[in-house]
Amino acid sequence: MSGHLSSEEVHQALSQTPLDVEVAFKVHSPTGPAVSVKRLIKGLSPQGSEVIAFPSASTATDASSEMLVKSSWTTVSPMSCIRTLELSLKKQASALPRLTLESFRASLDLNFQGKSVFANGYESWSTSYNGADHTTSFEKPNWLYNELTHLPLASDMHIYEYPGVKGMVHSNVVTTIRDLCQDVSVPVPGDNKHESLPEELVLCGSLSEDTGYSYFLMDMNRNRFTIMQDCAGKKLVSPSDTVVLKTYFTWGTTDAVVWDGYTAAWTSIHTDRRFIKSTTEKQVAGYTSWYLHYATITENIILENLNYFSGSGTATPSQGWPGKVFQIDDGYTTVGDWLSPDTKKFPRGMTVIAQAIRDKGLTPGLWLAPFLACRKSKIVQERPNWFVRKPEYYQDSHDLDEKAQDKMSGLGCCLGFESGSNEPMLSHSAFPGGSVALDLENPEVQAHLANVFLVVTKEWGFSMLKLDFLFAAAQVPRNGKTRGQLMWEALQMVRTWVGPEVILLGCGVPLGASFTLMDYCRIGCDVGGDWDSMQRYFHDREYISTYRSLTSTLSRWAMSGRFFGNDPDVFFVRDWKLSLNQTQRWSLMLLNHLLGHLVFCSDPLDINRLSHEQKAALDQFFPWCSTPDVATPPHQVARVLQPISTEKDLYFVQVHAQDRTYIVASNLSSKRQTVHLSTMDRIISKEAGETQPQRHTSVYFQASTNQFGLATAAYSLKSYETCVFLRVVDSQGRLCSTTKDGGKTSEDNALSGELHLMATKGGHVLPTTEIEAFGRHFGSDDETQEYQAKFRPSHFGKQVQVWLAWHESKKDNGMKKGVVEGKSLNGKTLQAHPEIALGHSIRVASCSFSI
Repeated sequence: MSGHLSSEEVHQALSQTPLDVEVAFKVHSPTGPAVSVKRLIKGLSPQGSEVIAFPSASTATDASSEMLVKSSWTTVSPMSCIRTLELSLKKQASALPRLTLESFRASLDLNFQGKSVFANGYESWSTSYNGADHTTSFEKPNWLYNELTHLPLASDMHIYEYPGVKGMVHSNVVTTIRDLCQDVSVPVPGDNKHESLPEELVLCGSLSEDTGYSYFLMDMNRNRFTIMQDCAGKKLVSPSDTVVLKTYFTWGTTDAVVWDGYTAAWTSIHTDRRFIKSTTEKQVAGYTSWYLHYATITENIILENLNYFSGSGTATPSQGWPGKVFQIDDGYTTVGDWLSPDTKKFPRGMTVIAQAIRDKGLTPGLWLAPFLACRKSKIVQERPNWFVRKPEYYQDSHDLDEKAQDKMSGLGCCLGFESGSNEPMLSHSAFPGGSVALDLENPEVQAHLANVFLVVTKEWGFSMLKLDFLFAAAQVPRNGKTRGQLMWEALQMVRTWVGPEVILLGCGVPLGASFTLMDYCRIGCDVGGDWDSMQRYFHDREYISTYRSLTSTLSRWAMSGRFFGNDPDVFFVRDWKLSLNQTQRWSLMLLNHLLGHLVFCSDPLDINRLSHEQKAALDQFFPWCSTPDVATPPHQVARVLQPISTEKDLYFVQVHAQDRTYIVASNLSSKRQTVHLSTMDRIISKEAGETQPQRHTSVYFQASTNQFGLATAAYSLKSYETCVFLRVVDSQGRLCSTTKDGGKTSEDNALSGELHLMATKGGHVLPTTEIEAFGRHFGSDDETQEYQAKFRPSHFGKQVQVWLAWHESKKDNGMKKGVVEGKSLNGKTLQAHPEIALGHSIRVASCSFSI
C-alpha cells in the first residue's frame, strides 16, 4: 500500500471498509474441560451479519451451537458515522451453552504513511502521547520491577499485551489520526497527491464503554487498524446476553469540530450526570494539601493554610490568596476507615473543618479512595469477605487448562495472590502494607459506601470530593461482567450516592467511565518535586513525574469542557522541598493554567514567605481566568501540535484570546531547541481566510523578551522553556488589529486600525490579560489621539509595559527625541521605538505603568 491518504480518505476507509472480525471464547461443559474456540469472519460488510458455529456443551458428538455477529452503519452527518458490531447467542432448540468471552476485535487495512496518532492511556495516570507514530513503542515493565514495586497494578498491562515493537501503538477509548507536521518549504516525499495538513484530523471514539474497555490498535508497520473490546470474563448464557462494540468515526478541519461531534454522539447515548454540565466557561482555582504536607496534615496545619485565603473566593492586593476550592487530601484517617478520622490529628472532627472552609466563602473538598482499603485498616480486619479475591473467571476447576493456568500465574504475579488463596487480592502497593479492593458486586459493600458518601457530604458538609485509585473497582472481571462494565457501574453508583449537586473530581480512573459523569478529572500522573525520575527507564506509564504529567496535559487537552474539566494537577511557586528549577516551574504553571480547568496549587499560602521573583511569577496569573470573579476564560485553545515530528518533547499550542492569536511554544526536553513558527503560521493564515498569495512573512511579538520577529526566524528555546508569541502582522502585511478607527481613514481600510500589546517586566504569559478595557479618543482636530487603558487590579503590585503598534500613514505626526507626537496613553507620553524595524510600514511605541 502506497500513497499518502487525506483525512477524508482515512475517514472513508474507516467508515465503509468491510471488517475482519475475530471472536475468541470458551465453551463450558458440565462434565469436562472447557473448549477454547476462535472464529474469524473475513470481510463483514457495514450492513451485514454472519453466523458462527461452535461445539456445543451437549454430550452429543455431533451437536453444535451458533453465535450471531451483526454489523450496522448509521450516518450522523456527511462527515461522521457510527459503526456497531453486536455479538449474541443464536436461539436454538437444544440447551444453550455457557460461553465466556476472551476477545472481540475488528480489523481493516489502513495506510498510516505520514500520519501521527493520539495514544490515550488506560487511566488518569497513564502517560498519553499526542504524536505517536512509526517510531513509538510500548513495552511492559520487566518482571523484577513488577515484583519490587507492584506499581504496574495501576496499568492495563494485564488487559492488553504490550508488544514492545516500534510502530505498534494502542489507544484507549479514543484516538485521532492526522498528518505529521512538515516544513512548508519541503515537499512531502513519495507519490503523494495531498499536501500535509496537520490541521485536519480523523477521530475514532468508543460509544460502548458501559460494556467493556475499548482499544484502538494501530500497526503502522503492516498498515493495520484494529478496534478491540476487552470482553474477558463476559458470560453469554441466553440470546438476551449481548456484547456491543459501538464506534464513532468523524473527520474535520479543526480539533473542535471532531471533538464536539464526539461529545454530541456520546451524550445522545449516555446521560450527562455532572453537576457542572459545561466547563468551557468555568476555570476554578484552588488549594490542595498533598504536595507540601502529604499525609502529615493536622487540624492546625489545615486551618493555618486556610487563613491565607482572602475569603469569598476573591482577591484584592495584600488580602491573601485568591481561589474557590480548598481540598483536604490524604492523611486525615486510615485509608478505608473513612468515617473514623484520626482524633489525635483532627480532635474536633471533619465537620468543623468543612464549616471553617465554607465560612471563608470557599468550596470544601475532601479526598477519598472509596474502592480501596489499607490492609491495616479496621474494615479489612473486620470485614474480610467484602474484598476482591482470585478472579472468578479462573475458578472453575475444569477451566484450568495449561494456557489459563499460565495466564493466571502471570496475573497472580502482578495482582499479588497465589492459586487457591482465599486472601484479598493486592490492588495497589500504596499505603502501609499495601491496599485491597472492595467488591462492589457485594450488596453489603454497596450499602457501606452509600453511607460513607451520605455522611461525608450531608453530615460533614464537603461539597467537592476527589475520588482516587478508582481503577481498583475493576482490575479483574467477575460475576460474568467485563472490567469495563464493572467500572462503569461502580461510578454510576457513586454519582447516585452523592447526588446531583456534589462536585466530583476523578483520579486514577479509566477515562471513558468518567465521561459526562465526573465534573473534573485528572488527565495525567502526579507531578513530582523533580522534573522526571529513573522510573522512565522501566517503561512504567503511571509513575510520578512532572514531565510525564505535562506530556499528558498537552495530549488530552481537547477533552476539557466536553467530557469533564481537565485537572492537570498542581503547579508550584515555591523553590523549597522540591528540585524543579525556575524555568520548569514556570512551564508547569503556564501550561496548567492554559490547558486546565481545575488549577490547584499546593504551596504554603503565606505570601510573605515568597520571594520577590516568586511573587512576580505568581502575579503573571492573577487576575487570570482561574480567578473566581472572572466568569469567562479569556482564551481558547485551538490545537496542540508537534511541529517537528522527530522531536517528541516539543509542542506548539495555538491559542485565541481577546480576538488575538498566540503560539505557545513548549520545550519539555533537556536540550535547547531551535524552532520557527512557519508551520503553525500557515495553519493560522488559512483559518483566518488569508487566501491571497502570500505577500509578506507574518510578524510575531515574543512576550518574554519584548521582541518582534518574523515567523520564519529561528527562535531558541532553552531546556524546559515555554514561550509565548503574539501574532502582530498577518501573511498579507496587515496589522492584526482589534481597534478600528471607525472608517476615518479613507485609504485601504484593511490596513487601518491599531493593536495594543502588553508584557510585564520580565515577560508575561498571555499579553493583554492585565488590560480590562482599551479605547481611543480623537482630539478636536482628528489628529491628536488619546488612548485609555483600564487595568485589572494587581494582586501584589507590579510594573507593566503597554505596547502600541499601528500602520504608518501620511497623516502620522513625527517622532522627535524618541517621543510620539499626537498620541498618548492615560495622559502619559508614548516612547517611540524606531529601532524596531518590522517592515510593512509599522510603527511601535510603548508606555510603562505601575498597577
